[in-house]
Amino acid sequence: MLAAARQSLSFLSKRERVVYFSLVALRSLIGILDVFGIILVGLIASIGATQLNPDGGDTVLLGFTIPRLDSTGLLILVSGVLAVFVVKAVLAILLSWSIAKFISRVEARNADRLIDYLLRGSLANAKRYSKAEFQYAITAGSNWAFTGILNNVAAIITESFLLLVVAIAFLVVDPIAALFALAYFGITVVGMQYFIGRSLKRAGNDAADGTIDATNAISDTLDTFREISVLGRQELFLNRIHLSRRRIAKSGAVLQFLGGMPRYVVETALILGVVVFVGLQLLSGDLASGLATLGIFLAGGVRIMGSLLPLQTAVAALKINAERSRSALDLLAELPARLPHEMEPATDTVDRVTDGGLGVVISDARYRYSSDSNDTIDDISLQFSPGGYSAIIGPSGSGKTTLVDLILGLIRPDSGRVRIGGVEPNDLRTIAPGMVSYVPQKPGMVSGTIAENIALGVEPENIDQVRLAEVIKSAYLTDFIETLPDGVDTSVGKQVDALSGGQVQRIGLARALYVRPRLLILDEATSGLDASSEAIIGDSLRALAGTVTVIVIAHRLSTVQHADVVHVIEAGRVIASGDFKAVQKSVPMVAEYVKLMSFDEEPAISDQTSVGEG
Repeated sequence: MLAAARQSLSFLSKRERVVYFSLVALRSLIGILDVFGIILVGLIASIGATQLNPDGGDTVLLGFTIPRLDSTGLLILVSGVLAVFVVKAVLAILLSWSIAKFISRVEARNADRLIDYLLRGSLANAKRYSKAEFQYAITAGSNWAFTGILNNVAAIITESFLLLVVAIAFLVVDPIAALFALAYFGITVVGMQYFIGRSLKRAGNDAADGTIDATNAISDTLDTFREISVLGRQELFLNRIHLSRRRIAKSGAVLQFLGGMPRYVVETALILGVVVFVGLQLLSGDLASGLATLGIFLAGGVRIMGSLLPLQTAVAALKINAERSRSALDLLAELPARLPHEMEPATDTVDRVTDGGLGVVISDARYRYSSDSNDTIDDISLQFSPGGYSAIIGPSGSGKTTLVDLILGLIRPDSGRVRIGGVEPNDLRTIAPGMVSYVPQKPGMVSGTIAENIALGVEPENIDQVRLAEVIKSAYLTDFIETLPDGVDTSVGKQVDALSGGQVQRIGLARALYVRPRLLILDEATSGLDASSEAIIGDSLRALAGTVTVIVIAHRLSTVQHADVVHVIEAGRVIASGDFKAVQKSVPMVAEYVKLMSFDEEPAISDQTSVGEG
């Protein structure tokens, strides 16, 4: 709990910490008005006790002698007490609102930095977390990390200070009643915290983990809906969702119950304390002389209860939120002092106007995922000529996609370097966005129209309609779009399930071409097309030669037969480079692929059968 509070405070800037603690200090100092209020209540109680006794003299309080008051004097005194508490309440409300607004701004700033870190940062970082963990950290987690923790830290500081001030005032006014009340309520609260503390922490952890598990289960169910429906395997996924939801519901019930318990316990303790006190006074036969002490006990007890309840609630909430915010705080702890987009602009430049593809140079690059024991990319050096058409082939798991991620700047090499047009990939994205485009095997679709999906990340009103029409034609989407009810303005949300794999790939290709790239990378991006469409788009890509550098990752050899250069990768190393016929002759693996794909003129059915059986 304390570690989470320190961690949350550490993410405030120096100026923010000064403002935060200044507001908390002002809020705490308002507690001095409570001291005046308690003293005045004690004065009223003492005067009342004196005036109930006809033989009583003047009232003595804190060493001061106060003469007997008439009804007008008592009315003024009571009005003064009310005024003190009203002013205190108004000031407390205003400062509490100021603290809440300040913390909300801090939360928003750090949530923005967290989002930037996750979505602008390294792909290797992103792959460490599931979609559900991403969503939770960015939304609920960041909220608990600041609003949930800092508000409760402020409450603990202010209520602790108020409790201390009230206790001191209470001791000065009536030491006996004060000691009794402090000991009585102290034992009550400590005992209650002892019994519910662990349950609160466990329930907070269950609520966070249950939310992540439920989101993961729902996402998995939707992603594999067709497969599990056909296989009749829905039960496992539904049980995961049900169990997660029950875990969330149970933890919510526990938190609700434990959150309300302190109020009932402390209120009951106050009533029991009054009953015991009055009972003792009745037994001693001196109720009148004990009324002043009883008044002090009631006033102080109510105020102590007024501090203990929010203090207890804040401590409980801090324990819960420390668990809920764990993922967000851990991620924020990984943030560098300045994110890449917050740093000084890159000094390298690329001529945006000059025509022609961008060359790519990879020098002695090595890369290893944190979960692997071997290098995924093992000392690779490659050159892709400007305006050339190159292909990368190799078995699954050989490192092809990782190599492309290095070129795209989504991950950085552990050693060696990558340059596009002489510039680091990350810097190139900053100084000249759109120069590099990428088409994955399964392009993602976002909510919005077909046009918005092609011009990804561009506001609808800023979409270049002329360019949109050009890339639709280049990606052979014209016939498909003409069948849609609203053409390019048709919502993908309504059509996404009706889109074929080939149509999605065409949209991905149109998206990549929209920005007029000078380097285009395709990761098996035509695998969902029929042979005729693949051949046509292949011709279109080759027609880009000279103006755009094209790099293709392929499993289907028909995609790479016309490449200028084919690079063969195996176990993270380049084992051969050359034109297609050259690597076919020099690399047995490629020759075997040719046979399996029936790519040459020789019958391949018998070969395919024998290999499959082997």
